[in-house]
Amino acid sequence: MRTNPMVKPQTSSGWAVTLTVISGVCLVIAIRLILAQPSASAAGLAIVAAAIVLVGAAAAIWFMKIRRTKTWITHAVQQWEHFSSVKSQLGVTTEVTVLDIHALDPTGTWVTIRWDKFGYVQRAWMEAIPDEIWRGSVLLISPDPAQIQVHGPWPEVYYLTAADYHAFASAEALPYVGDPRYQNEPRLMRQIPDGSPGTHWP
Repeated sequence: MRTNPMVKPQTSSGWAVTLTVISGVCLVIAIRLILAQPSASAAGLAIVAAAIVLVGAAAAIWFMKIRRTKTWITHAVQQWEHFSSVKSQLGVTTEVTVLDIHALDPTGTWVTIRWDKFGYVQRAWMEAIPDEIWRGSVLLISPDPAQIQVHGPWPEVYYLTAADYHAFASAEALPYVGDPRYQNEPRLMRQIPDGSPGTHWP
């Protein structure tokens, strides 16, 4: 099963924690052996060497985890930069977050979405689009005035056409948007959803 790319990889690792604990125990045992029985110093040194190997393995795991997380954040922030750039070029737009994906079909997908402007959750039919959408994706769309009207009843099912879809980004990456550590282009003006410039709905 593929990992959801909209979810930030975890930096914690059960293996790294286990190896760190075992290496610590090995060091304690080795020190006690060396101090208690000088004749057992060879065994103590062997245990110290084993502990060093375990610490190195744990450090390598931590390093890979942290590097993977940083790579994910950088890519996710770039997605938001693209999202904001597209949004600034359009007219009336809004954001919806895909909370769940129920059924896939060659022509589209049944999903549960949240209208971020209102916090309203509902079922929706999303027509097949060129991008691969996962749970946790924030979609930039143009709301269909034929389905949603001011002071009119909200549709029980919203039908999102491919023509009304413009971009997507990870909801989990929003806290990192604007963080100087992940800004590749300092002069690029960033725009957090529902900010300015641009015209937003409603």
